[in-house]
Amino acid sequence: MIRADYHTHTRFSPDSRCEPEALCEAALRAGFAEIAVTDHFEFFPPGNFADGRYEIASFAAQQQALAACREKFAGCLAVRSGIEVGQPQCDPEGAAALMGALSFDYVIGSVHKMKGMDLGLIDYPEERIPALVEEDLRMLRTLAETGDFDCMGHIDIIKRYAAVKGRRIDLLDYIDALDPVLRALITRGKGLEINTSGLRQAARETLPSHRLLARFRALGGEILTIGSDAHRPEDVGAGYEAALAAAKAAGFRYLALFEGRRPSFTCIDL
Repeated sequence: MIRADYHTHTRFSPDSRCEPEALCEAALRAGFAEIAVTDHFEFFPPGNFADGRYEIASFAAQQQALAACREKFAGCLAVRSGIEVGQPQCDPEGAAALMGALSFDYVIGSVHKMKGMDLGLIDYPEERIPALVEEDLRMLRTLAETGDFDCMGHIDIIKRYAAVKGRRIDLLDYIDALDPVLRALITRGKGLEINTSGLRQAARETLPSHRLLARFRALGGEILTIGSDAHRPEDVGAGYEAALAAAKAAGFRYLALFEGRRPSFTCIDL
């Protein structure tokens, strides 16, 4: 089995100060053979006021830094060039320009923001939760049906933020809206990631849980990656064994690896 962390962030993301080289060194210390560096690139829905536009040129600099890491760690660590694209459906032309300008090994498609709202900055009053979840699932469905990505990131990240406010959210409670998202991923040959950041935070479980993973598998889902969502070296690979157990409990026997946006598969070995 090839151990790989497929969701990490460096100083090229606005919420991390980590050098790419430090992530690679941490991956080696943790016994990983492969790492995908997936820095943020956000597109903003109408009603969101960005602190500053994300620039393709800054991502070109990130890829140069990864090329240096790839050379330094050749033979002991595969360093994949990745990106986490937030809400690309909000600016299809901008997203197409990004994908046309740069080459990636692996692309995560995520939803962090809705119209006028950042999922991490909502108070989650009990009476608003159904409407918030339904809007989130609409965003996820549009992403699943139209986005250019390989795996959907932390599909139920809304539960992580709600847990901070003492609220419980389970997307399986909204299965009529969730299933079209999962089916669109499957139909288009896209995957899900198991994001382990929830284990380190108030949700106290992977994103998604093994129950949601089982639903994805039951509908025919096959492509699955694991990512720590590390923004600092000490979190690289965190929660990996728990994610493997969740994948196996959900009925998966393989994890996906990506190079040039083409998947290959490694057997889950517990």
